[in-house]
Amino acid sequence: MNIFRLTLLTLFLALTAQARFNETWAYLMKGEEKHYPAISPITDVGCFSASVDPDGYLKGGHRSPPQLPGADPETRYHLVITMPWSTTLAHVYLDPQLPFRQRIIDSIAERCAPFDGVQIDFEAISKNDRANYLKFLVAVKNALPKDKLFSVAVMARWADHKKKNPSDAFDYPFIGKIADRVVVMAYDEHYRGGSAGPIASLPWCTKIYDYASQHIPSDKLLMGIPLYGRSWQKEKTAMAMTNPEIWTDVRVRGSQPNSTPEEGGSYSYTTNVTINVHFESLPSLNAKMNLYASRPVKGVAFWRISQEPRGFWEQLNK
Repeated sequence: MNIFRLTLLTLFLALTAQARFNETWAYLMKGEEKHYPAISPITDVGCFSASVDPDGYLKGGHRSPPQLPGADPETRYHLVITMPWSTTLAHVYLDPQLPFRQRIIDSIAERCAPFDGVQIDFEAISKNDRANYLKFLVAVKNALPKDKLFSVAVMARWADHKKKNPSDAFDYPFIGKIADRVVVMAYDEHYRGGSAGPIASLPWCTKIYDYASQHIPSDKLLMGIPLYGRSWQKEKTAMAMTNPEIWTDVRVRGSQPNSTPEEGGSYSYTTNVTINVHFESLPSLNAKMNLYASRPVKGVAFWRISQEPRGFWEQLNK
């Protein structure tokens, strides 16, 4: 067999091999239960999500594990706790001198009763709130009944990022000690508001895994895998304009503005806009699963059910 054919065979096997994990987690948004796959290897469902309201109480989300016809009877259900993306709110919520922190903890302890576990997914944490965030995680863990599995979702980090941000709030070694599972959200390599590019390229995922595996015990480590895509628009078409800019634009485009005393002036034009879309495909998802399956890891966590490519769960279950 020549090198070219051997390379093709190796690539084919890498794209089609089915990775197996001890645990396969998947997130389920409330209201999307109908999208739960009829057959799948899912062992754990992240019920997304109960969110912290302005007063520090929980709102929304599942009140009890959803009834999912396709779920295995042994499936575990985890109450996922989120908060709005706001470093200011996070600072207030996590301050031990304010009442919100204890309200959140008490609400979690009460709300989690029918679930198998609780996951904290707080993402907008400033480095200045690092200590309070880590203490909060300890307090939540201690407030839970002993039979509840405690997990924490953490932002993706890698060695170079940590060197530049040594005081980053997501202290992998510390969180890896107190949590029963740590979900590393290895996605949004390119994010909304940033430049266009892959959601989670394989080389980038390798960097994320390499850093995580050095600081989180392998029997607790879950690597997050995205099922979604994003689109980016390079051209900006909505903007404020000065009158000189407007009349220059009118001349360039040859437009004929209308004007009324009541509404002022207006004109319209048509232009071409380039949209860049990046998304996960079956080959890219298989490549990520094979990457993680070839290394010490507890399992993977898919974000999220209903966003997967057609046929994904069927081929994953084979």
